[in-house]
Amino acid sequence: MAEVTSNARRAGPLMKLGLLAVFLIGVFLIARLTPLGTYLTRDGIFQFIDWLSGHPWAPVIFVALYAGATALAVPGTILTFAGGAVFGFWWGTLLNMFAANIGANAAFLLARTLGRDGVRSLMGDDSRALEKLDNVVGRHGFQGLLTLRLIPLVPFNALNFGSGLMPLTWRTYALATLIGIVPGTAIYTFFADSLLEGSREASTQALVQVFIAGGLLVLLSFLPALLKRLGIRLPGMGALVLLCAGAAATRGAAAQEPASGLPDHSALTAVLASVVTDAGVDYAALAADPSGLERYIAELEATDPNAVAGASREERLAFWINAYNACMLKRVVSHYPIRSARGLRGVRNAVSGRPANSVWQIGDVFTGAHCPVAGAERSQDEIEHEIIRPMGEPRIHFAINCAAISCPPLIREAYRAETLEEQLDSRVMAFVGDPLHFGVDNSGGQPTVRVNELLNWFSEDFGGHDGVRAFLAGHVQGAAREALEDPGVRLVFTDYDWTLNDIPK
Repeated sequence: MAEVTSNARRAGPLMKLGLLAVFLIGVFLIARLTPLGTYLTRDGIFQFIDWLSGHPWAPVIFVALYAGATALAVPGTILTFAGGAVFGFWWGTLLNMFAANIGANAAFLLARTLGRDGVRSLMGDDSRALEKLDNVVGRHGFQGLLTLRLIPLVPFNALNFGSGLMPLTWRTYALATLIGIVPGTAIYTFFADSLLEGSREASTQALVQVFIAGGLLVLLSFLPALLKRLGIRLPGMGALVLLCAGAAATRGAAAQEPASGLPDHSALTAVLASVVTDAGVDYAALAADPSGLERYIAELEATDPNAVAGASREERLAFWINAYNACMLKRVVSHYPIRSARGLRGVRNAVSGRPANSVWQIGDVFTGAHCPVAGAERSQDEIEHEIIRPMGEPRIHFAINCAAISCPPLIREAYRAETLEEQLDSRVMAFVGDPLHFGVDNSGGQPTVRVNELLNWFSEDFGGHDGVRAFLAGHVQGAAREALEDPGVRLVFTDYDWTLNDIPK
C-alpha cells in the first residue's frame, strides 16, 4: 500500500515534467515547421524590423513579443538584435533588458512549477547527487548563476529553464539575472545597431563599431576567468560599469558622423597636412606610410552612392574633388618611385616629350578604373569628366591635382562643403598670383597674357577663350585686368610640365 502511495506521489511530478518536455518540443516544432518560423530567419527578422519601426505601439508590442518568446524558449539573441536595430542603442538596451527579465523569470517559474519536482522524483529524494547539488547551489548559487550570465556563449534560454530545475530561490535567480544580463544585452544591442547602420550607410565608422562590438563580446566571454585570475570576486557591477561605459563612449564617437552619411574628410586633411609642402608632395614619406591615405580611401569606398546623390551641391563637389585628389595620390604611391615605361608606352611618352618621372609612365593612368569610391571602381577621367565637370563649376580646375608640376598645387587640407566657396576662390587667387600659371609679358613691346595650358584644354568650361579672359579678369586688378579686357592683347597658353610634383630630393 505504501508503495502504491509512493508511486502516486511520483506520478504527478513526472507528468508535469513530461508536460514541460512536450511544451518545449512543441515550441521547437512550431518554430521550425510553421510560417512563424520564417520570422526567425534573417529575412524574417528584417521584415519584422521594418514593420515594427513604423508602428506607433512599437515599444509595447516589442516588449510583449520578446517576453513571451523568451518564456517559450525562442532564442533571445535574435530578439535582442531586433531591439537594437529598431530602437537604437539606449532605448534598445532598456527595452531589451526589461523584456528579457520578464521572459527569463517567466521561464524560470514555468520550469519550477512543471519540472523541478519531476527531476527530484526521477533522481530520488535520498539521492546523494541531489544532496551535493543542493549544497553547491546553496553556497554558490548567486555567484555561479551570475558568472554564467556574463558568458554570452551560455545559452540564455537553457539557463532560464535549467535554473528553474535547480534549488535556487526565485529572489536569488531574479537578482543574478537582472545584474548578469546587462553587459551582454548592452553589447548585443550595440552590435545590432552598429550592424544596421553599417548596412545602411556603409561607412567606415559603422564598420569600426561592428568590430568593436564583436571584440567586446569576446572580452565578455573571458571576463569571469580574467576577474578570477585577478582575485576579484564577482558581484557583477564592476563588469557592468566597464562594459556599458565602453559601449557608450564608442556610441558617442559614432554620433559624430556627419548626418549626410558622407565622410567628414578629416582623414584626408591629416594626410595632406603631413606630406604637402610649398615645394610639392613628399611621395617618399607617403609611400613609406600610406595607412592614413588607405583609411580615407576606405571611407570613400564605404560611402553610399545614394547618400552622395542626396547631398547638397557643395557636399557633392567637396566629396568628388577630395576623391579625385586622394585617388591621384593613391595612383602615384602605388607606382612610386615612377620609372620610365618600356615598350610601346615608352615610345609614345618619348615622342610626346613626357618626363621619365611623369605619371604618364603609369599604364592607363587616367583611364584605368583603380580607385573604389561610392560603390564602384573609378578612374581619374570618370571622376573629373563624367562627375565633376558636368556640375558646372569651372573653379574645380584650380582644385583637382593631376600630380604634375604645371597642375595647380594641392593644399594642406581637404575641401569641405562649409568652406568650399572660400577655398575655391582662394585657389583661383593663388593661380593668378603664381607666375608659373599666369602673367602679363611686356618684353616684346606688345603685352601678352600668358596662361597655363590647362585653361586651354578646358576652355569650354569657362565659355571659350573669351570666357577664360573674362573669368581671369574678375580675379585680377590693374595692368593685368586691362590686358585681359583688351581684345588686342593676345592670350598665349604656356607649355605644360608633366614632371611629377615630387619634392626635390
